[in-house]
Amino acid sequence: MKTKSLLIVLLLLGIQHVFSQEVKDSISVAKIKTEKELEIEKAQLKAEKDRLKAEEKAKKELEKAERDREKIEKEKEKAEKEREKAEKERKKSEKKREKKEKEIEKAKEKREDAKKDVEKIKNKIAGQKKDIEKERLKFEKDQMKGKLSPNDELKRKEKILKKEENLRKQQSNLDKAEKKLSKLN
Repeated sequence: MKTKSLLIVLLLLGIQHVFSQEVKDSISVAKIKTEKELEIEKAQLKAEKDRLKAEEKAKKELEKAERDREKIEKEKEKAEKEREKAEKERKKSEKKREKKEKEIEKAKEKREDAKKDVEKIKNKIAGQKKDIEKERLKFEKDQMKGKLSPNDELKRKEKILKKEENLRKQQSNLDKAEKKLSKLN
């Protein structure tokens, strides 16, 4: 019996030793699996992290591209506004130029008209002077011949005076016309 019990104890110890060895092996296998799983998880986490970084980077690049596109669009709009403003300014200056040309043309025409008026008045004055001179010569001739009665003499003198008065008015008109012409020049 002692031997039996000893045998049982030994057997138990052997079994325990075998079981403990199996447990150690299974624990180390489990540890190995766990370490491999941890490595896999780490790799997966790293891949996920990299994917998120790449997505974030792509998102930022997309936002930057959108901002750049908006900036370019704003610059295009600004350039278009500047072009429209320049076109408007060009048209405005063109209208001013045309208006100035018309004013210059009108001033030229007024100057020409004033010159014509001056010449016309001068010609009238020259004609009236000749007429007055003729009238005086005729009056003096008739007076020397004694053809004139006192009444006729008076009438002729009045006629000459009227013509001289008319000549003074024309001379005044000439002065006004010459002043007008000098203002236009």
